[in-house]
Amino acid sequence: MSRKIITGMLLILMLCLTGCATIMSHGPQTLSILSQPDGADCEIVDVTTKTSIAKVKTPYTATLERGAGYFLKKYYDIKITKDGYIPEYITITPQLSGWYFANLLFGGGIGAIIVDPLTGAMWTFCEKDVRFKLYPDTTEGRAARAADERARAEAKAKEERGQQAKQAL
Repeated sequence: MSRKIITGMLLILMLCLTGCATIMSHGPQTLSILSQPDGADCEIVDVTTKTSIAKVKTPYTATLERGAGYFLKKYYDIKITKDGYIPEYITITPQLSGWYFANLLFGGGIGAIIVDPLTGAMWTFCEKDVRFKLYPDTTEGRAARAADERARAEAKAKEERGQQAKQAL
């Protein structure tokens, strides 16, 4: 009987000393960086340290840390350039991982307060890939880029209105 109790206590202790996000999504996360057209210069800069971590050509698969310290997320600036095209920029930011909340369900208080925040596993990049469409650096290219940006903004506003309408019901 005592052996079963000890085994049970060890299992409970193991659950309490682990972080769900760390177990499910440990380590850095990979993101594909794609451009249309391919072969663009890509620079990835760690915003926190202001250091360039990669200067490569697209397509490229980046392996990025998600945490920048205890309860801190890591931000990256991605710059895409190609001769004859308008440069494009984006900042990517991780969001809270759904697995982080599993600590609450499984009694992983230490995982929620210590393990996942220290490892950075509490954060996740929602994007699996980052896509850039490069526009020619011409009057027509700038006009096409502006039209695409307006269309994206309108689609986003329409989606937000739809979600607000759902919440109102």
